[in-house]
Amino acid sequence: MRAILLLLLLLSSAFFGYSQNRRISETDSLINMLDVNEETPAQVDILIGLSDLFSKRALVEERDSSLLFSLKAKALAEKIDYDLGVAEALYDLGKYYVGVENNPAEATGYLLKSLELFTELNHKEGISKSYMHLGLISYMLEYYEDAVKNFHLSLKYDNNDISIYLMALSYTEMDSIRLAKEYFSKAIEIYTERESQYRLNECYLYLGKLYLKTSSLDSAFYYMNKSIGGRDTIGDPFTLVRPYSFIAEVYLESGVLDSAIYYGESALRMRNSEEGKSADELSTIQAAKVLSQAYARKSNFERAHFYLTMFNDVKDHFSSGSLKQRVADMKSMFQFEQEMNLQKLSQEKDRELAEAEISTQRIIRNAVIVGSLLLLGLLILVYNRYKIKRDSNVTLRRMNDVISLEKQRSDDLLLNILPEDVAEELKSKGKSEAREYDTVSILFSDFKEFTRKSEWFTPKELVAEIGTCFQAFDGIMERFSVEKIKTIGDAYMAAGGLSDQSNRSIKKTVDAALEMQHFIDSRKREMDHKGLPAFEMRIGIHAGPVVAGIVGVKKFQYDLWGDTVNTASRIESSGEVGKVNISKAVYDAIKEEEGFVFESRGAINAKGKGSVEMWFVSKNPILE
Repeated sequence: MRAILLLLLLLSSAFFGYSQNRRISETDSLINMLDVNEETPAQVDILIGLSDLFSKRALVEERDSSLLFSLKAKALAEKIDYDLGVAEALYDLGKYYVGVENNPAEATGYLLKSLELFTELNHKEGISKSYMHLGLISYMLEYYEDAVKNFHLSLKYDNNDISIYLMALSYTEMDSIRLAKEYFSKAIEIYTERESQYRLNECYLYLGKLYLKTSSLDSAFYYMNKSIGGRDTIGDPFTLVRPYSFIAEVYLESGVLDSAIYYGESALRMRNSEEGKSADELSTIQAAKVLSQAYARKSNFERAHFYLTMFNDVKDHFSSGSLKQRVADMKSMFQFEQEMNLQKLSQEKDRELAEAEISTQRIIRNAVIVGSLLLLGLLILVYNRYKIKRDSNVTLRRMNDVISLEKQRSDDLLLNILPEDVAEELKSKGKSEAREYDTVSILFSDFKEFTRKSEWFTPKELVAEIGTCFQAFDGIMERFSVEKIKTIGDAYMAAGGLSDQSNRSIKKTVDAALEMQHFIDSRKREMDHKGLPAFEMRIGIHAGPVVAGIVGVKKFQYDLWGDTVNTASRIESSGEVGKVNISKAVYDAIKEEEGFVFESRGAINAKGKGSVEMWFVSKNPILE
């Protein structure tokens, strides 16, 4: 039942948002452009356009015209070697056999051929829609895992909104509730942006059905009512048949029996009053089921029996002609023919064996003795070779494990010393060339009066305290994608914009510096509370061009050079304890960013640099 419902959703004119008048106008326009005597790709495209428009007609006999135009398009495209036209025509034929003929076997053949051609042409939209329809067929046959695989492939090549919607329905059937909600959310976002009310209505309706499945009745009410509200604006009562039958079940589950009866009977009245519409037997089944249960709970057994009879009659009629029943019948016939062929083959084989049995007995008797001896020798040989190979494989596996472990250790050590891209270049080429960077933010920090305060610690305590601080700094650098360069005594150097060369790398360096100061402030309060000595720190940041590379060939070190590095060092030494001091280049890069407060220091005389404009930067306390 779910298969036919989905098919109605995808192929109905309401779901695709076309008006009948618009389709007729477009059809007439294309027919006027068609020239039967002209054999060009443009004529193929017109035939394909006509096939697509007729496939959206309400009446089956009109949709049959789609087949005629698709076949003509295919024949003409093959005649003039128009590969894209052949692929489109094959795709339309696949759609026809899914949407009109309900013949998945025939449709699959055409869709696979179209997929092959679209792939050869690298036509991503065509690849995507072919996978989408293959996924639809899998969904119709209730092979939901295969359906999801095809929809994923469809989305790999194009952001196909229908594949997203069908993915949500597939995950619903697989009871993957989280993924179903995720894809419903994506579909709703797309259709909201496109202002596609028809498709939004369907998303809301089946999202409500999903919440009903998980017994989240409030959410089910909310989304089904959104679907009903969206359809009320259309002015076509027939579009409310299915939502009314669905929400009737929600009221039934909530115990509001009168409302369940109202919506169930309203759905049946609207469905029966519409002339010329496709019969929505699924809605009839749904509504009749709800009404029979609701009336039974109200002890009105006469009405309950009436709707139960309706439910059984419509369900039996629907099931007898359903797509899955037809597929099952085809499968049974195939299996029957296959079994008959196997039986005939077995009888012929038995007859041949009986005729040959007398003549082979003598040969077999003599061959058994010789064969047994040969087999025994062969088994001994095979066993010895197997034992040698097994022992060799065990030894080889152990050696490979040791080599892999050591390689992993060396790779980890290299990445701990060098940036990832430099480490990869060093491993692949055996060397690394120096690189120039236009904009890198350089961070320097050092501890206030380090030499004097180090006297307060034993050597072991001093190393431990510096290690605690630098370990915290390393974690901060990693979190903000800032590259640690080196430490010299109590000085810590890092750079932003080496591996992360985005426009926001300078902001990330400033964020990292502020977090470093926050850590040192917290550490000092903690140590003061314990009556233990602690460090205070200055930080300076400057941004500009640098050259980066590896120094030396033994115990090598990654380092940076340039005036930017020297200026950053002067910015740090010109700062104040507990503050982050930045240059004009850094200030200009982040002054428009939210969350920062700046304090201009004016021009400060920096050793070897003369007057340099500087600012203190801090977090905006309002935004913290």
